[in-house]
Amino acid sequence: MKELPFSSAFKGGTTGESRHFLKTAAGAFAKKGYHRTTVDEIAGALGVAKGTIYYHFKSKEELYLAVIHEGVYLLEEQMRLSISVAKTPAEKIKKIIGCMLSFIEDENDLVFLFIKELCGTEIQRAVQARMLCGSIRIIHSIMEEGLKNGSFKNVNPEITARSLYGMVVISALHYLSYAETIPHDQVITAIEKVFLEGTLAADYREEL
Repeated sequence: MKELPFSSAFKGGTTGESRHFLKTAAGAFAKKGYHRTTVDEIAGALGVAKGTIYYHFKSKEELYLAVIHEGVYLLEEQMRLSISVAKTPAEKIKKIIGCMLSFIEDENDLVFLFIKELCGTEIQRAVQARMLCGSIRIIHSIMEEGLKNGSFKNVNPEITARSLYGMVVISALHYLSYAETIPHDQVITAIEKVFLEGTLAADYREEL
């Protein structure tokens, strides 16, 4: 399936019918899994004819992958938007942590589908792994910015970017797996402390 930029496949971006389509389809797949979910069920949940779905997608697999793709691109857009108001690399990292926590909580069905496919072999694991690179690349670029201006220690930007991504995702999933609300302030503070104390240069510790 051709990878489309966000809002191209669902025509409308983050609002209106496309948003409803995305959340409803993700919810259906997350509830029963890819193989047990039918296009008829998704069409029924959306209140449209099955032919309407096949007008946009050639198969259930294409729809499934498109749902996950759109979720990934949505996260990337929100990450970029969150850091657009931050001035320093440390501030951007803080924004990224909060943005990711909110996204995982608000879009837990999409996140569940992505992680399930990333760790499994049902559809296209390699495709999912490539998609993961987009959001990690955003963090990677922040790390490189901090290395360039001297605010970060001489750390490996790729490894630290992946580490931060994993810290946020696992922390959020811990609460969601027990159907608990994520205590944002506590989680953000804890992750900031661990990550930034380990990466910020001594002269920039006042940003903590």
